[in-house]
Amino acid sequence: MPHDSTTSKILVVIGPSGVGKSTLFAPLRREGAVRLVPTWTTRKPRHYEDPADSDHVFVDEDEFAARERDGFFLETVQLFGLEARYGLPRAVLDDDGHSIRTLMLRAMLLERIARYFPVHIVYQVEAPRARVEAHLRARLERDGDIGSRLANFEDELQQGRRMANRIVDNSGPPERVQAQLRAWLREDFARGGDAA
Repeated sequence: MPHDSTTSKILVVIGPSGVGKSTLFAPLRREGAVRLVPTWTTRKPRHYEDPADSDHVFVDEDEFAARERDGFFLETVQLFGLEARYGLPRAVLDDDGHSIRTLMLRAMLLERIARYFPVHIVYQVEAPRARVEAHLRARLERDGDIGSRLANFEDELQQGRRMANRIVDNSGPPERVQAQLRAWLREDFARGGDAA
């Protein structure tokens, strides 16, 4: 039986661009422990993104606009002064009652989500600035895409820390970070204790 989407918990993963949110949660997605609800975007996939297994559904501006007119999205935004648009599909309201519904967002969008999901847990993923900078610079060289993301790194980090229930330090060995993440998910999303 489906859970009431307004009272069951949802996991919101935030963190500045380049900290490794997607990579960190990929094993949990493959195992079915979390169900990522991808955002839709008009930006092009980056060189390392597989459109069949991504945090985003990539569409052109015409399809995005048509879906927006049809009420497909709960919210749409344009970030960083870039041309690309992002939309959160209404499918995020569907809770299968088995896996943890998960959204990957930017900290500045969290207030919008709270209107739809008053019961949510926020994990902020963090990584050392030098590693993030190297990652974003490589992305710039391959995809021509960095925007103002690095310039906003510290501000977004601080904003996220004020809202996060958990800080995921993604600077250690991947197996240790994964173990900590799994322990927190068990603690925070034990079924039968759905009220926060």
